Amino acid sequence: MLILVAITVIFINTFVLTKRDPSDELPNEGPPKIELIHNQNQTIKYNKPNLIERQRIQRPPIPDAGCEIDEKCSDDAIPYKIISGDGVEKYPVICFNNKLLVHKNLKDSKIGRGINLVALDNTTLNVKLIDTFDTYLEETFFLRTLKINLNDGDIVILASFDEMTYGLKEASLSILERYGSQLIKIIKFRDSFVMLGQKGLARGKAIEMHHPKGNRDFAPAAHISGCAKFPLGQITPLLFPSSDINKEGKIAIGTSIKNCGLLEACKENEFAVHMYTGKDKNDEPKICVDGKYVMAKGINDAGRGINIVVVSNGKEVIRTGHFDTWQEDSTNLEIFLENLEENVILIAVTFDEASTKISQHCRNLFFDLGSGTIQNLKYRDAWAFVGRKGIQVKGMKIRPDPLPFRNDKRRDFCSRYDGYGDFCSDANVDKSLATVSLINKTLEDNPIYSTPILVIAGISHNSLRMCLETLLMQPGVRTENIVVAVDEKFSEPLALIDLFGFRGEKTSSSSTYMEHYEKSLNKIWEMYPNKDSVIVIEEDLILSPDFLYLLALLSETFRKDETIGAIQLWNPNSYDIVNGSIDLIYRVDNFYGLGYLLKHEFYNKNMKNSFKQCCGKRVWDKWAF
Repeated sequence: MLILVAITVIFINTFVLTKRDPSDELPNEGPPKIELIHNQNQTIKYNKPNLIERQRIQRPPIPDAGCEIDEKCSDDAIPYKIISGDGVEKYPVICFNNKLLVHKNLKDSKIGRGINLVALDNTTLNVKLIDTFDTYLEETFFLRTLKINLNDGDIVILASFDEMTYGLKEASLSILERYGSQLIKIIKFRDSFVMLGQKGLARGKAIEMHHPKGNRDFAPAAHISGCAKFPLGQITPLLFPSSDINKEGKIAIGTSIKNCGLLEACKENEFAVHMYTGKDKNDEPKICVDGKYVMAKGINDAGRGINIVVVSNGKEVIRTGHFDTWQEDSTNLEIFLENLEENVILIAVTFDEASTKISQHCRNLFFDLGSGTIQNLKYRDAWAFVGRKGIQVKGMKIRPDPLPFRNDKRRDFCSRYDGYGDFCSDANVDKSLATVSLINKTLEDNPIYSTPILVIAGISHNSLRMCLETLLMQPGVRTENIVVAVDEKFSEPLALIDLFGFRGEKTSSSSTYMEHYEKSLNKIWEMYPNKDSVIVIEEDLILSPDFLYLLALLSETFRKDETIGAIQLWNPNSYDIVNGSIDLIYRVDNFYGLGYLLKHEFYNKNMKNSFKQCCGKRVWDKWAF
């Protein structure tokens, strides 16, 4: 079947295979118990009886290995033990009612990065679901499980592993609060988290524990254990907004317009379509199919978000749907798209704002229907689309796009520290920090590329960042040769230095910058006592791309001429108005620091024991020897 489409679009310009734990044994004991967030003891008391309290709870008399707890539970209380992952080598453990439900050594165990979940029936305590959701990437199926797959009062146990927060959006965070959590919104990148809650439980009534990562690579394991009586508190049924979906027999028909306004009549196997997104939020979306408007103001709930009409092979409108993806998450829209019959035609238009809460999974579903632009939909963009379930398009052979790269280490750094400008921007945060190969292969054996490089860090972290970036860009530089000296009072620069792969060295606390400078020079010679020279760079410098190359060209002269003590690449005589020739290297008596190649012999003779006399001032005040 062919479709002739007239589209009116008003564009609005507003816009794991991780390393396994070497132990093959189930744990025999866990960390000590911790205090719960809302109760001083581990037993949760609730004074409203239900079926569980009226009967003796059946459970194995002996806990499974790894499920032992210190507390002895009464007959109407349930023992539990929940431990999050610890790094990427120690996996989560979940025990409930003396049964080991989640452990890496269990057969067919579902366990992995993100959130590891166990759901149990609130009446029978039977396990309904054991699954893992990679919420580092996205929340779609985790959110759907919480909203749709579980009943009010069902028990939910969560344990994090590796990283669980990056893909969690407001929708999942808010729903978890309706499972009793009050900590979920403070959890950050690679923090650890465990929780025992129920669907419909008031915020703050869940049993949960959170450990922040702080300055470590991973947070330590979060651990809760004890006895719980259910329900943990009053259960309030969760009601979620339903989508406006109309099926055959309930689909309203609006104004008729011949051929939907097309000038030419459609052929026998075609039908006319007109789509209109509206010019602003006070306008209205419209969809006309085969001469009749089936989406318009007051017709089939057309409105903000995405408006959809489904047409059968017989050219009949069999379903309409309106999904407010500005206010509500796209779960209902995803289910709507997943349940489309084969070969039906789908017509969609946006109105006002539709992108805010569309998940990546939802965009992928539209892509499978034939959309090539849904991935680009942004805030208040206008989008109109006609696709088909099971569409097959003959494509052309192209070179595959490279796999996307995520720099998790850089993302982690940028989530902890502010003030680094475009270094942490969305455009740059995933770029790798790698050295540049030596272009001129004739210099491979030049000693300058094995010379230690000392970077003296001051108090401007962003200046240090820019200096390190330009140092990393020097062709032929080797990270193992670079040492960055940091006053022990400052810890943030060490995280930055580690991000670049350089070596950070602390110096004892100094009261002035030049005191720190002197200690840094002493440190580098202590580390490399047998080297005949070092390169010294202050953090305020942004290096030109030929910094090391120029030193390499001069290295032979530097080595042979005993009267040369240093080669300095910054000096006030290099400005155009006072420089004799930019093509010459000058021999001078004045020594300015900032960026230079220094002989060990010159340092021992003129600086080591008399630094305060020769070099106690900043370099622009001239050093005297």
